[in-house]
Amino acid sequence: MSYIIYFFILIISLIHAQPPSLTSKSLCAQYYPNNDQSVQCECDDIDINRLSLKCLGHSYVPHFLPHIHYDRIDLESCAQDLQIGDKTFADLNINTLALRHCNLLGLSEESFAKINHLEKFSIENSTIVSLSTSTGNFQEIFQSDSFRTLKSLILKNVHYHQTHKHDKKLNLEKLLTQLPQLNRLELTNIYLDNYRYENLTDIGRNLTYLKLINTHQTSLVPIEHLPSLERLILIHLPQIFHTQPLIASIKFLKKLKYIFFAQNQLKNIDDLQSKTIDQIDLSSNLIESIDEYTFEHVPKLRTLTLTKNPLRSIDKNAFCGIDNLTLLYINNEHSSQISPLDNCILLSHAQLDIKQDSQTKLQCNCPLMHVFRLKRKHSRDINNLFNPNHACVVTNTTLEQAKNPHQLQNLLNLPIYIYELENFLNCSYTDDSCDRHCQDRRVKSTTISPIKVHKTSIDVQSKNTSVSPSLYSFFSYTLCLLLFAIRYL
Repeated sequence: MSYIIYFFILIISLIHAQPPSLTSKSLCAQYYPNNDQSVQCECDDIDINRLSLKCLGHSYVPHFLPHIHYDRIDLESCAQDLQIGDKTFADLNINTLALRHCNLLGLSEESFAKINHLEKFSIENSTIVSLSTSTGNFQEIFQSDSFRTLKSLILKNVHYHQTHKHDKKLNLEKLLTQLPQLNRLELTNIYLDNYRYENLTDIGRNLTYLKLINTHQTSLVPIEHLPSLERLILIHLPQIFHTQPLIASIKFLKKLKYIFFAQNQLKNIDDLQSKTIDQIDLSSNLIESIDEYTFEHVPKLRTLTLTKNPLRSIDKNAFCGIDNLTLLYINNEHSSQISPLDNCILLSHAQLDIKQDSQTKLQCNCPLMHVFRLKRKHSRDINNLFNPNHACVVTNTTLEQAKNPHQLQNLLNLPIYIYELENFLNCSYTDDSCDRHCQDRRVKSTTISPIKVHKTSIDVQSKNTSVSPSLYSFFSYTLCLLLFAIRYL
């Protein structure tokens, strides 16, 4: 009997333990059922009080309900031009609002007014066909009160049909003033105005993530005005690196962890200093060499990406001063497919994970043969990039170190197996060129600029010096005449 009572109690407890979604209708089932063709929105329940909507192919803004909390609303692939009039989303509770692949009509300062809890906003791959702002500038839509709490803004591939070219431009300083709580900003393929408001100092205090791709400006707000930055991404903006000391200014950003400076025609980053950066991506630039101690002022660097650069050499002491470098990407576009790495790095950074093209080969030289001998003796840890059964490329350096240069002349720029190096090279068994890692440092020659003298002082100087020789010549001539006369008498 007790078992039967226990069984009934168990059944009752399981019934009461059923989730609310099984005992009552969810928000999606109640307000956006799948069988309602008039809605045309995909609904997803986030929890019992929140839902997300993805609305495709609309020619109008659907009707949304003010008593529902929308975690996210996406309007995508609009069937026709989408009219967004004044207060279209007023009194709605929306956390994220995104517009994609739409032609937008009638945007104004009031289009996105009175939205509650708006934190993320994006417009992507869309065209602004017409504006109703007071100045005719797209930027004025961010004057709305809804954006005062915005934390994330994405504008990507936004096109304009406007009369004046200047109206197409956003001003970054003004935008950061309009959005005081913003911590993430991504702008791609739009027009940004050059830095103009030099008196602005209290802007972007909360900005931690800044991504600018092909935004066409030639100058940027001094990044030291953005003290909270943790990630800085600047792509295809070569002019701003030439018009201002951007790399040198990085040392003022005490929270910066990551920089991505691709397609900026950079040839070096000699002025880079940071005690916090741990990831650097310099892909698709014009860097040909990494000199010694290049990263000594970036001591926390862990990941370095140098892909798609015309790299020819990476000095054996290039990474001196870095203790935590763990990952290096060096796939390059040099046609010879010779690795730019100094072979001594195979010993000094045995644990470094080096990623390079599988067709790229090390240079045949004495340091590589030294590594081979140590590998054979199992006396040192050696980087996994090294494989004695792989081939290396014969270069002019190889010929200089060869036992018989004429023998290798026909193999110039061709591969030979690493284990065959001892047959070709004349290398000392006591070669210590790799053992003096970070001990020798070359002193770079510096050019002393000539001292500039003010033009006035030069004129005065020349005038004074011109009098003295004249007097000297006069007295010398007179003395000579007197001596000649005395001798004649």
